[in-house]
Amino acid sequence: MIKSNLGTDKVAHSGALNNYSEGIMVLGVGKAIKYVPAIRTHSRMYLVRGMLGVATNTFDACGDYSRVSPFTHVTESAMREALNECYVGKIEQIPPVLPSFRFLQRSKLFESRLVPRDPCQVVINGIEIVEFEPPSFQLHIHSIGRIYATSLVNDLGEVLDSAAHLTHLCRVSQGDFGFREALHYQDWTEETVQNNLYLPSNDPELNNPTR
Repeated sequence: MIKSNLGTDKVAHSGALNNYSEGIMVLGVGKAIKYVPAIRTHSRMYLVRGMLGVATNTFDACGDYSRVSPFTHVTESAMREALNECYVGKIEQIPPVLPSFRFLQRSKLFESRLVPRDPCQVVINGIEIVEFEPPSFQLHIHSIGRIYATSLVNDLGEVLDSAAHLTHLCRVSQGDFGFREALHYQDWTEETVQNNLYLPSNDPELNNPTR
């Protein structure tokens, strides 16, 4: 939609949002795509909702049940302790093996993605429990760069001797960009997109970002 509205194929995003996700996605348009790799490393804020008692093969609500476990023994204090001990600072995460995008699950690419993936290092500055109403819970996560929230919730269930999967994710902010600066995709027109382009004042090349 952005490409057709602006008449350019030079569009890059700062991180995809999956079936279960919503929130901020920073787009680089035209010559501004050179800023996107740096923006991907900026701090991010997430609101993550999970459900205890059930794990899925994609680690989110789009997948099939892979394990059902008791959860009534899990307390808020136990979850807080597990989060602070295991998921704050530099940690290693293993990305989900199965894709959570529904179109990939139906495509020829699906089988090629059923390969165990190598661990990657991520940085989480802090996690807070926003809501704890078992089996549902909600976390506020502050990270530097990308994290795999699905893997975090799945692993958290195992640490708590239960199971868990992610049911919803909202990317609240990325770098300096939040909802105040955002333009809802339903409001995208040529005029509104042009009027909401962010042009760094120290880069004269971006006077016409669609070229």
